[in-house]
Amino acid sequence: MENIVRFEHCGELIYTFTHREDSHSSAEEPGGTGSGPAGVPSGRCPLCGDRLSFRLLDAPVAVPCPFSNGHETPCAFLLSSRSGPTSISEQNDSELHVGISNSEGVVFSYTESGVQRQQQSWEKSLTIPLVTPSNNPSVPLITPSNHPSPAVVTPSNHSSPPLLPGSVVRSWDRRLETFSSQDRWTTDRFSEEGEFGSCCYGFALSFINEVRRSEVMEVISQNTFTLGYVLPTIHRSSKYLSLYDHIRHHGYYHNTTVPTV
Repeated sequence: MENIVRFEHCGELIYTFTHREDSHSSAEEPGGTGSGPAGVPSGRCPLCGDRLSFRLLDAPVAVPCPFSNGHETPCAFLLSSRSGPTSISEQNDSELHVGISNSEGVVFSYTESGVQRQQQSWEKSLTIPLVTPSNNPSVPLITPSNHPSPAVVTPSNHSSPPLLPGSVVRSWDRRLETFSSQDRWTTDRFSEEGEFGSCCYGFALSFINEVRRSEVMEVISQNTFTLGYVLPTIHRSSKYLSLYDHIRHHGYYHNTTVPTV
């Protein structure tokens, strides 16, 4: 796939792939391995036709892809789709699958076959880190917000507390393994409605709240978690995918037709 870069020319912000002349043939879907660091787009400005050249301070800036390797994101809530990352958007009603990663990047998820422990298949996921940075537990790594970054929610001044303190990392793997071995996650109870929902979503949110309770924190409801964490993450991926699709079909994008990411 091609990386998206943003640069200013002709008084406009222009979004394009790193190498525009190859964009139609090689930009199949976002979320894969990029062709390299963002560089000066080849060719000419799509607006004025002038050959592109930039001073150092005006060089193109890479637009972060919202999809990342879930196996390289420890202690996180992950969203994925069997149809690929392009299905994880507000414009697509395909079924999503969620899981929780341990400290080694093994993803635990609840399916009709029981709890799965996977070391692959989550390479193109939306990730929501669940714990504060261990070196500064007072700073939340994630808070419910509409932070403009399309990739990962970052520290903010939002008044809501972090989901989990950094101290839980030390016992994260043990807790997750013990939790996953409970009888309520057997194959015959997959569709059973629990306190925090059913299926894979209920499994993941139940684990988050079990850890929160053990840390004497209030539980987070299904509605609060969905509205405050999951939907904003999907919204950011939707904006990125709209931009990506526009560039794939037209070679570039400028001004405000597609939401800026």
